Amino acid sequence: MMQILGGILYSNEILFQGFIDGLVYALIAMGLVLIYKATGVINFAQGAIGTFGGFVMGMLMVNYGLPYWLAAILAIAASAAVSTVTELLVVRRLFTKPRLLLFVATLGVAQLVALIQIWLPTVDERVDYPTPIKGYWEISGIDILLRGEQVTVLIVVPFIVIVLGYLLQKTRFGLAVRSAADNPGAAQLAGISIRSVSTQVWLIAGVLAGVSTLLIGPIYQLDAGGVGSSLGPELLLFSLTAAMFGQLQSFPRALLGGVVIGIINRLVLANKGKGFLDNWGIGNGSNLLAIFLILLLLMLFINRGNKTSEQSWVLTPRLRSAHKDLVQYPLFKWVSRVGIVILALTIIGLPWIVDKPSRLIAFAGVMIVMLVVLSAVVLTGWAGQLSLGQYAFAAVGAFMTSYYTASLNYFLALGIGILWGILAALIVGIPALRIRGLYLGIATLGFSLVAGRWILSIDRLNTNAAGGAKVKPPVIFGRYDLRTDKEAYYYLCVAAVAVVIYLLWRLRHSGIGRTLIAVRDNEMTASAYTISPTRAKLTAFAVSGAIGALAGGLLVPATGSLRSLAFQPSESLLVMSIAVVGGISSITGGVLGTVFLVGIPTVFESSAQVRLFSSGLGMLVVLMYFPGGLISLLHNARDTMLTWMANKTDWSPAYKGQSEAIWSRSKKQSDVDTTIPALETSNVSVRFGGRLAVSNVSIDVQQGEIVGLIGTNGAGKTTLMNAVSGFVPSEGEISLHGKSIHESASHIRARNGVGRAFQNAKLFGSLTARETIMTALEARERSLLLPSMLGIPPSPFVERRKRVEAEEIIHYLGLGRYADQLISELSTGTRRIVELGALIALDTQLMLLDEPTAGVAQKETEAFGPLIHAIRAELGSSILLIEHDMPMVMSISDRIYCLESGSVIAEGSPDEVRNDPGVIASYLGTDERAIQRSGTSTSE
Repeated sequence: MMQILGGILYSNEILFQGFIDGLVYALIAMGLVLIYKATGVINFAQGAIGTFGGFVMGMLMVNYGLPYWLAAILAIAASAAVSTVTELLVVRRLFTKPRLLLFVATLGVAQLVALIQIWLPTVDERVDYPTPIKGYWEISGIDILLRGEQVTVLIVVPFIVIVLGYLLQKTRFGLAVRSAADNPGAAQLAGISIRSVSTQVWLIAGVLAGVSTLLIGPIYQLDAGGVGSSLGPELLLFSLTAAMFGQLQSFPRALLGGVVIGIINRLVLANKGKGFLDNWGIGNGSNLLAIFLILLLLMLFINRGNKTSEQSWVLTPRLRSAHKDLVQYPLFKWVSRVGIVILALTIIGLPWIVDKPSRLIAFAGVMIVMLVVLSAVVLTGWAGQLSLGQYAFAAVGAFMTSYYTASLNYFLALGIGILWGILAALIVGIPALRIRGLYLGIATLGFSLVAGRWILSIDRLNTNAAGGAKVKPPVIFGRYDLRTDKEAYYYLCVAAVAVVIYLLWRLRHSGIGRTLIAVRDNEMTASAYTISPTRAKLTAFAVSGAIGALAGGLLVPATGSLRSLAFQPSESLLVMSIAVVGGISSITGGVLGTVFLVGIPTVFESSAQVRLFSSGLGMLVVLMYFPGGLISLLHNARDTMLTWMANKTDWSPAYKGQSEAIWSRSKKQSDVDTTIPALETSNVSVRFGGRLAVSNVSIDVQQGEIVGLIGTNGAGKTTLMNAVSGFVPSEGEISLHGKSIHESASHIRARNGVGRAFQNAKLFGSLTARETIMTALEARERSLLLPSMLGIPPSPFVERRKRVEAEEIIHYLGLGRYADQLISELSTGTRRIVELGALIALDTQLMLLDEPTAGVAQKETEAFGPLIHAIRAELGSSILLIEHDMPMVMSISDRIYCLESGSVIAEGSPDEVRNDPGVIASYLGTDERAIQRSGTSTSE
């Protein structure tokens, strides 16, 4: 009996059906949790592995007449085998790589599994999916009709949960899994084979995926041959959301989450077109919208563990720079230009080569795919925001362009469609400010599903009587009908790609492009360099959304009717595959990937299945053997050729020597009141949960003073410096030149003159030394988005000034030989010098140096003290220095503070602190060798 509660229609039957569905979702979620706990990766192939077993089940029973139980065992074994082979061939090879790299590899596995399923014999008859228990029973009093397939779920799922719980809690296998998840290093020392545990975990997860599909097939009343196409992304989204209830760690909460998701899904479907959904105008795809909103809430407000917090979010290994000498070789730039010219001439000349005008539509489609791939390069490759929903932006652009084309000029309609794409991307980007990496990938997948099934299904956009958006044939320049003039349409798409590549090239070589990569590589250091991570991420989303919407808008002339089903989530996964295969951090890589995986098959008129296979297999091969993508192979070939040519001609580079002063030094320091302390903290405290890391610390740094901060590891030195920088919340008061900065964000404090050098000196591994200093120069003059992309004033003049100023700093510090090398290729000592150069570029009034000689050889350490004195004299900066090298810190500091357990225990001159009994007992000890270095002086 249907009832109404708060405008929601429900019945016991609906709630019970949702409960049954939820148990099945929970099974897949447990497989996801199991793999995540053991390997730290979300297995995106879990749904595909399950549906593969489900398809095998139907094929064996219908085509070959096998009995249910034998077919079920073989089907489950098929899913388990695919999962195990995935672990042996893919996971093991990538096990030591960043988790995000392994996550993307599972996308390739999912595509290959789907293709294998397509290549299997089709099911001969259209019959209902089999179930071992048939019939139905009416339960009186509660109005529930219990069907055989539901009884199967009620028997199988609790049994599996009990067995799984026993295995994980009461056996040596479970102990091994928990140990491997908590501390892999210690587990290996205890004799546990991490690889063996991983294989067993993936096998069990495959079994769970297969069983869940066998259960859900009859529940959803699917036919035996259509289980693969009927489930897939939706099943994975529901299961991922269930797993998020347990933060990808807890089996009981994943079980609870599955039940909640199942019930909500059934309730929303039951209210479709009526009740409160009808009042709000929500219809098709409303169940996906509800689950997506739940997923976002879970990601935004549930406190996730720190399992992946220290993982690298760079999708692929960085492209190594050309050898530092080759950058100056005269032919270096011409090699790339020749390749671009050859490719451009080939693309432009296609209409003269193609004998069928209709084939130009297919090649125009390649250009459109290239645009979507380039949008992924910006968002995922440059900004590090993993997106599995790029085609959703294209869908928004296509439908909105089609809608406005009915009453406006095509180009005007296209522009409005692009604006809608930007808006959609910004809406998706807002949660991305709190969600990162793997979690953002899940969220964008959900958005892709919601966009296709709900947003683009509203009546206003579906103007065609048969469904979809009716497209008015666009005519441009008063003479070219893009529907019939295939050549004009092709050249329009080519022109769009050329313009986008030019704009992105300018963007990458501007301050905006450098800040995107800086935030991706090291968000904390980027904030310390006055960069707002929020602005950088939203900028990337906006640019990516605009390019994606442009691609969608260009699809409009090629069709008479747009349908949302044309923009499936699988297309977004294909885009990610193409970008990774080509080299996702490079514009050229995006072009190469598209040409290789889409263009070449189009030339030979390959089927969509062949393209999907090549992308899935290609992505796996590249990830496992050429992690940098096709572009890395191209770079290697270029460097080999140029090195040979340089050796043959006896060419050698020339470098400028070190200069005496920094000509472009800012005059910001001249406005500083020297009678006020540069830094003053009053009763600053920092808590992490219940632990007091810093307790009521009050220190000051006078103008032009170097103050040392010493103490044992864990004394609170770095935490205090993080509080001053704004990277951790604190109590008390922090003032810079007499003005409170306690409430300011970290990048605002940096703009006010707080410069931070970090203990690890990682900086931005994908930028060169020159680009790193130019990134810091953003503090002096901020780059603007549109002028940077279009190359219009003031951008060219700003870039020229930054390059000149960066060159002066590079020569002042003697970094000329390393200027064009990636930071990741430099030694620790050289990175420290680059970091000091960045602080100079920031016009730092207060330098916060955290162990600047850590990991540096003694000779470099001895040279570091005079360099710091020289920079202080040149810039007039004040310096707060954390250092464990006592000879160095004692020799260069004017005053020293010593911390113990988060509190100041001593303050004074180096001699006073050196002889303080509390400092001797706490830190220095009585051996003079701890504070003296042979062959050095204790005074300047």
